Amino acid sequence: MQKTIQYIVFLVLFLLLFPWTAQAQDSCSYQLSGYVIDEHNRLPLSNSKVYIKEPRKVVFADSTGYFVLPDLCSGTYEVYCKHIGCDAVSKTITIEGNTEQSFYPEHHVDIDAVYVIAKKKAEEISLATRKLSEKDKNETKGLSLGDGLTRLNGVRKLSTGNNISKPVIHGLHSNRILILNNGVRQEGQQWGNEHAPEIDPFIADELAVVKGANGVRYGPDAIGGVILVNPKELRKTPGIGGELNLVGFTNGFQGNASATLDGNSNKFPAFRWRLQGTMKRGGNVKSPDYYLKNTGSKEYNFSAAVAYLKPKYGIDFFYSQFNTDIGIFSASHFGNLTDLQQAFEAEEPLESANFSYDIDRPRQHIEHELFKTKAYLKTGKKGKVSLTYARQYNKRLEYDKHPPLNDSLANLNLPALQFELTTHTGEIVWKHVRMNSFKGSVGINGMYQGNTYKGRFFIPNFRKIGAGIFWIENWKSKSAKLEIESGVRFDNIYQRVYMWQGGNIISPAQNYMNMSGTVGVIYKVNKQFTLRSNAGTAWRPPNINELFSNGLHHGAASIEIGDSTLVTEKAINLSVSADYKRKRLSIVFDAYSNVINDFIYLKPTLVPTLTIKGAFPTFVHDQVNAHLRGVDLTLNYAFTKEFRLTSKASILRAVNQTTREHLVMMPADRFENSLEYNFKDIEKVKKAYVSVSMASVLKQTRVPEDMDYANPPEGYSLLNFAAGMDISLKEQSISIGISVNNLLNTRYRDYLNRFRYFADEMGRNISLRVKVPFTLFTPKSIYNQ
Repeated sequence: MQKTIQYIVFLVLFLLLFPWTAQAQDSCSYQLSGYVIDEHNRLPLSNSKVYIKEPRKVVFADSTGYFVLPDLCSGTYEVYCKHIGCDAVSKTITIEGNTEQSFYPEHHVDIDAVYVIAKKKAEEISLATRKLSEKDKNETKGLSLGDGLTRLNGVRKLSTGNNISKPVIHGLHSNRILILNNGVRQEGQQWGNEHAPEIDPFIADELAVVKGANGVRYGPDAIGGVILVNPKELRKTPGIGGELNLVGFTNGFQGNASATLDGNSNKFPAFRWRLQGTMKRGGNVKSPDYYLKNTGSKEYNFSAAVAYLKPKYGIDFFYSQFNTDIGIFSASHFGNLTDLQQAFEAEEPLESANFSYDIDRPRQHIEHELFKTKAYLKTGKKGKVSLTYARQYNKRLEYDKHPPLNDSLANLNLPALQFELTTHTGEIVWKHVRMNSFKGSVGINGMYQGNTYKGRFFIPNFRKIGAGIFWIENWKSKSAKLEIESGVRFDNIYQRVYMWQGGNIISPAQNYMNMSGTVGVIYKVNKQFTLRSNAGTAWRPPNINELFSNGLHHGAASIEIGDSTLVTEKAINLSVSADYKRKRLSIVFDAYSNVINDFIYLKPTLVPTLTIKGAFPTFVHDQVNAHLRGVDLTLNYAFTKEFRLTSKASILRAVNQTTREHLVMMPADRFENSLEYNFKDIEKVKKAYVSVSMASVLKQTRVPEDMDYANPPEGYSLLNFAAGMDISLKEQSISIGISVNNLLNTRYRDYLNRFRYFADEMGRNISLRVKVPFTLFTPKSIYNQ
């Protein structure tokens, strides 16, 4: 009976107290959420500490600046926010339910500078890595990738006329230079001297060059270096915005328009997206004295990216398409040997022209697609594993100068040659954080590639399969002054061709395998002075065109003949670099030595070939032992805060060790001096500057005797001018720039231009650039509280 009474009393008390208990529980389940945003530039401040002293609750903002303080009871709190480089801020907040409140600390350092330094530290390697500055990126907008990268000391361009250029690093190009487009190996018909990279430079936020052999991380073909083309990170803060770029050139009356639109959701901050597109159209370019016939071009590109990125896991998708039509200089194709010899000796092209936007034969049409997806997952506190897959499709149509004589065939307007290349690549990489002074990565990658052709034979159909495995480690001393890195890699490449011979299909196969290794040291003498040295080995198998090409290479206006007995190139690369930076003076020094055994190159035969399509210079693929060595030096001195001098020198010596002669088609010595004046900011105008530069290229005298169809051209000097500023119109910022290349309209020819046999380089070219960043939508909960 007594127990029954106790149960009844307990039940009554429970029923009486339950509403108050439930109310107390509900009132302690609220949350305070919001963003931590830089007061000045409105960028998120990740890893900011948000806390309440009593009761003790602490959380940290994620990569988007977003935070959540959970399990709060009703009441009034003093909430504090602290970020490195900011003074702590606090707000008195009353909680009566789920509440949103953002914080706006005042950051005392440039957040962009913090980001760049942090990124550079994470990716620091012993090979010299040089990036285009923001100023250089702005001044080269509208130019091709090959033209833009020449702003980096030690990088030149190999040209085929004025519309086609590809980068040259320390004398090496094409299949010895690896281009990483958004983290993916660019795979097109890059073996051709007149096959420029199918990349829209407007897509890139970072353009960088890693000088020297880097085969351990990226595999064969990285003998000369790696070019990094990295898009801007997807938008981290909620809202929708973008950027519009307009560029015009007077020479060729070329116009460029490119726009970017990106967004992020307030409700789903991990979801991010971007759209981008570019259009370009230009007509015949003009040398100082005459127009160059059929040198117009047009281009239309677009890309899209979408991602879902969380701190512990994420996935992103990227798709881009590049399309271009390029006119090939008409006066580089000739009907007979007499005209060809006359063109070699003439001061001006044998064909004249006026300005026109028309693109006639000979011409090229190129399409390139890239699809990429990458997923990552953090493996506890030890590291992160990432998986990347990419598919690329490259289509190249080449039209001869003259259509078929048969009218019915001519009416079809078919290309004389068509290539279609499809490439699938995959990679799995695990990166571990620093443990016991070591951090590193291990990974495997694979590739499957197939190529087909239609029309006239130049290279056969083929398929290629490759696989590689690598391991790289970095050790850092406790003082952080000394770092040592080393790595090793093994690759296996199998390729098989399919071609007609004597009325039968033959399919010879090649199988290549080799190891690559690297050892590097980084020593930070002090905050101003850093030394780097690296020794590495790299290799590459002969490409299909080097083995089996046989016929007219239309775009290069030459006959090229392969050699099926060529063997693997093997390189030993040594490099030393020094970076010294004080308040007024900075010096960047890169020295290198690259020994390449069985170096493959195009050798002029000096006997032109007459075909039914005309007469053309003829080149054969040959193999020798080569030694390339040189230095790049950049000096920057500030006389005052506003007035600055920059001097550059790039010197290369390339020797054929087999014959003790110099190698052909190597860059001549180049020197450049520039003066820049930066004006003080005023209310409506900021970052205003004006600069003038003189670039001098010496005559290339280090060439084999009687080994070319024409002697190297004389050296030249070009005077260039540039100016720019940011203008504020109400709340809108606009960047305006003007550049004048070849200000004095100097007549010259460049040794690395394959069409130097027939015409001068482009004359004076004035460009006007306008960049308009814009914001279409910003959530009030972030910026207007």
